[in-house]
Amino acid sequence: FGSRLRLEQGLGRPIMEFLAATKDGIIIYDAMSCSPSDEEGNYASGRCADGISVKVVATLPSPPNAFGHTWSRDGAFLASVCDEGVRIYDAQKGYKGVQTIPRVAPDVGGRVGGVRNVQFSPNNSFLVTYEKWDPQFAENCHIWDLRPEAAGKKLYSCTLKGYTSGALPVEMVKWSPDESLCLELVPGEGLRVQKGDFSGEASEATMISERGVANFVLSPVGPGGHCCVSLYMPESAMAARVAIYRLSEPDKMITEVNLPSKVKDMSMQWNFDGSALLALASSDVDETGSSYFGTTYLYWMSVDGKTKPKQVSGSAEGLVQDLVWSPCANEFMIILGMMPATVSLYDGKTAKLISTLGTNRRNTVKWNPWGRFVAVGGFGTLAGDLDFFDRSCEETISSIRAALTVDCSWAPDGRHFLTSTLAPRMNEGNQLTIFKYDGAQLLRMDYKPDVIEGRHEDTGAGARTKTQALLFAASWRPASAGYEDRPATPRPGVGKRKKGLPDMLKAVAAPGAVGPAYRPRGAEGGGASLVAAMMRGEVTDAPREERGWASEAKPMEEWEIKKLEKQRKKEAEAREQAEKEAGKKAIRDVEQAVKDRAAKLKALKAQLIEFEKIKEKDWDELTDEDEAMLELEADVREQIATLEKS
Repeated sequence: FGSRLRLEQGLGRPIMEFLAATKDGIIIYDAMSCSPSDEEGNYASGRCADGISVKVVATLPSPPNAFGHTWSRDGAFLASVCDEGVRIYDAQKGYKGVQTIPRVAPDVGGRVGGVRNVQFSPNNSFLVTYEKWDPQFAENCHIWDLRPEAAGKKLYSCTLKGYTSGALPVEMVKWSPDESLCLELVPGEGLRVQKGDFSGEASEATMISERGVANFVLSPVGPGGHCCVSLYMPESAMAARVAIYRLSEPDKMITEVNLPSKVKDMSMQWNFDGSALLALASSDVDETGSSYFGTTYLYWMSVDGKTKPKQVSGSAEGLVQDLVWSPCANEFMIILGMMPATVSLYDGKTAKLISTLGTNRRNTVKWNPWGRFVAVGGFGTLAGDLDFFDRSCEETISSIRAALTVDCSWAPDGRHFLTSTLAPRMNEGNQLTIFKYDGAQLLRMDYKPDVIEGRHEDTGAGARTKTQALLFAASWRPASAGYEDRPATPRPGVGKRKKGLPDMLKAVAAPGAVGPAYRPRGAEGGGASLVAAMMRGEVTDAPREERGWASEAKPMEEWEIKKLEKQRKKEAEAREQAEKEAGKKAIRDVEQAVKDRAAKLKALKAQLIEFEKIKEKDWDELTDEDEAMLELEADVREQIATLEKS
């Protein structure tokens, strides 16, 4: 199971496959096989909504969720959860099943267990499976050997307490990039550093003694061949902290930063060469009262042992909507502030601002694998506008609309971009679309039932709303072989591109200014695209040939511009007032939700006391009612754990 990167056998071309995790299992498609087709079919057969068909490479069983499968980092293998445990498929051999890893804990007392999440080690030598936690089988994190000489052997087990399903709150075990070392989070003790294959004695392991550590992230191999690890310690009796250690010197801290009070969450990102870290702390409370979304604090930390940590942003600058390092250069991009937010580029060596690229309604930024193109989008509660930006010349290549996008990612070639509408965020209208960096749409595949039934059904326990949730995840198969960085191809007939990104604050263009970025025909849905462009201020009037007028369009007079600006100011004030009212209502709703949660938690803990009283009885004193009550204990404890985490 060693790392294998090569071209597909017999095809003579690079890998370009993408995965859809559907209600009926996993479907793998070949994106390079797009061709027009008149054949009937749906997503299961590769039929797209726009008259295009793609080849279905494989169909594999998998649970209907986004967490029951994972790619290896090099794309050579795909692991998928099954009733027996986990199946591993060789992607380079037509997704042939090569290994089955069994589940460990059985079902107990009618409670269904099994594997819920799975992770490969960096070089595919080991596999980590996470099963549903049960009090009777506390160890639910298991490490398995995938090396040929011992494939399928269980090497080690530990506990991720309270985990039931879905995304992992924390990865308990991680490896250094070369797999020579393995790090295990030991609650209440710190990080245990041991041999990557668990062959050493317990006494040989060393401990990074940070007793309050709740999460950790390993760096790439950095300067001098060293590998570092960042640790997050939440607030307790002491202030929350982020600290950095070298694995070669686990008893010596390189640097640390103390975080403000009331920090609830932490995201840590290393740059490509392991020389610097970005630590983004989040709080539910904004003591300035300017936002009901809370506060974020962004810190830059160097591993040179000399440079002090630097705060890049705080409550005064507004929320960090998104941030990401360049994959190939020591620089990072941030979307900062309330909407419209500002997109900025920073130097990764000094954390100093390089340039401000634009201000718009955006909250997502994605670098392509080569660090040349950047996708900057406004998703979630925003309209779905998406800009493709060329970092090499700081120009916007194209702008499109990808409405209702839940997830998105670049293809391995760095020139195609996948957007998807997924359940459970969106239980209707599930779809995936692939765009080129120039805004052209390659394909769109809808995931909807062939026959749409009634929206409600009565199961005997009351009416339930039916959903059309069919797509839960979409991702590219990882690959790097066969591709290289290439500049943008000039598009015939398109004028000079816009410097920077679209900017709402410069919506009223001066006479003779450079036109907007190229937008493919129909990218925003028929004739509405022109109206939307006018509303964004990218054009001031409709082209003469489209409106059918004989007269030439006149430039706006200065008084007209001032009138328009005054009108926009009034509209902005009205929106601001509406947002304030909505904020107050949201705060009231949150306060009520907190009260309801506290009441429910109190009632559940009272049930636990009743369970303990029942357990104190002798076995021959237990009634059928007592036994039925005890059957509910695991579910009650699970609900308590969920409420205490939220």
